[in-house]
Amino acid sequence: MRVAFVSQLPFSLTFGGLEIQVLETAKALRALDVDVELLDPWAVEFTSDLLHCFGSEYQLREVVARAKGRGIPVVVSAIFLPQAPAWAYLGWRWVDPVIPMQTTFGLRRAVLQLADRIIVHSRVEAQDLVRFFGVRQDRIEVIPNGVRRLEGGSPEIAHRAFGAERFVLCVASVERRKNQRRLVEALRGTGIPLVLIGPVRPDERAYGEAVERAAQRDGRVIWVGEVPAHSPLLASAYQAAHVHVLPSLSEGQPMALLEAAAAGANLVISDLPRLRELFGEYAWYCNPRSVASIRRAVLDAWEAPRGVRYASRPPWLLSWEEVARRLVGVYESVLRDPFSLRAR
Repeated sequence: MRVAFVSQLPFSLTFGGLEIQVLETAKALRALDVDVELLDPWAVEFTSDLLHCFGSEYQLREVVARAKGRGIPVVVSAIFLPQAPAWAYLGWRWVDPVIPMQTTFGLRRAVLQLADRIIVHSRVEAQDLVRFFGVRQDRIEVIPNGVRRLEGGSPEIAHRAFGAERFVLCVASVERRKNQRRLVEALRGTGIPLVLIGPVRPDERAYGEAVERAAQRDGRVIWVGEVPAHSPLLASAYQAAHVHVLPSLSEGQPMALLEAAAAGANLVISDLPRLRELFGEYAWYCNPRSVASIRRAVLDAWEAPRGVRYASRPPWLLSWEEVARRLVGVYESVLRDPFSLRAR
C-alpha cells in the first residue's frame, strides 16, 4: 500500500503540533510496511494508491477535488477547531449555497463532503462536522492522536535551565487562542514559577508583545521561546514540570498535553466539550476567559501530588503504532469500497 500525505501549509513556513502529527504518523505507518510519501507538488505523476490530507482548510479544496476527479481515494483528517459560535456555522450552512461566489466555509464543506473517509479526534468533533457541514456520520472515524517518546531528557536539565525545581509549564505557540496572557495574569502574585515554551505566531506579534510585557511585570515568568520538537530541553521540561497548563479558547487534541501527561505532569486545561471527552477525570478544568478560574485550577493542581490522577495509564495515551494500525484499517476499507464508488 502506498499513501501520499499532504498538509495545509509548507513545513518550512509553519511547524507545530499538526506537522509533528504528520511526521509521527508517517514514521509509524512505515514501521508497518506502508509506503508513505510526502506529496511533492513538483512531481508530474501521482503514484500512490490513496491521498491523506491533514487538515480541511479551504486551501485543500482544489487538491481534493482534482484527486477525486482522477479517481484517487481521499482520506481527510479534519482537525476542525470552531472559531465562531455554533449559530454562525449553522447560519453559513444555509446561506452559503445562495451566495454567488466561493466562500471559505463552502470550500471547507467541499473538502469534507468529497472525502471518502474523515478522521476526527473526538465524538464532539464528529458531531460538529455532521451538524455544521452536513457530513455523513458513516464516513467519520474517531482516531485520537498518539504520543511520541521524547528521548534524552532529565529533570535536572530543566532545573538548571530554568533555575527552578518546581514550576508550572505551558508549551504552545504564543497566540490569542492559546491564551498565555491570561495565564500570566492568573499566576501573578502566587510566587509560582511559570515557564513558557513556544514561539510567537508570526501573524500575532502584537499579542506576543503584550504577553512579553505581562511576563516582565512578574519576575517568576521564564519565557524560553522556541525549542526544537526533539530537543532534550523540551523532554526535560515535561519531566520536571509539576503542572502543565493550556487554557486555550478553542482546542482539538494538543500534542503538548499528551506529552506532558505521558511524563507525569498534572494537567490544567480549558473546560471545553472536546477536552472533557478526551481527558475526562484525569485533568483539572478552568474557564479560559476567567483569570480567577485559571488561577484556582492551577493552584488546585499545584497543591496536588504530581501524577496523582494517573493511578492507571490513561486510555487516551495511545502510541503512534496504535494510531497507525487503526489508520491502516481505514485505508484498507477505503481502497476496498471508497465512498465515491458507493455513491454512484
